Amino acid sequence: MSKVLSTNRMDERMSEANLSTSSTAEASYESWVSPDQAEVHFILERASRYFSLLAEPARLRILQAVCDKECSVQEIVGQTSLPQPNVSRHLSLLFNAGVLSRRRDGTFVFYKVSDPLVTQLCRMVCVHLATSALAKPSVV
Repeated sequence: MSKVLSTNRMDERMSEANLSTSSTAEASYESWVSPDQAEVHFILERASRYFSLLAEPARLRILQAVCDKECSVQEIVGQTSLPQPNVSRHLSLLFNAGVLSRRRDGTFVFYKVSDPLVTQLCRMVCVHLATSALAKPSVV
């Protein structure tokens, strides 16, 4: 990955483009970085959103419930002990992000993992935490 441009270098590039540092409304950050840097920043932004999906314990519980098999919303509620409205909200977020897929069968909706990477990531982190000092409660 390319290093981020220093403030001095960004000022030089802005001067070359006849832009002042106070006119940020006229120039976007993307115009100051190379195409490779802009692509890396875009990918990092997407990665951040992807990881934010995993930053909620309730979503991790839902993913655990559906990681090996397709489950109905009612089954997920039973396995997670979360309120049904909360489960539905989290399922919607995970579905819209492409992490889960769903199918309707009559009045039931079934969910399953559609992105196996998320299951692998969760398992790797959980195994790491369970076998490392991080899993042990710290004494303050």
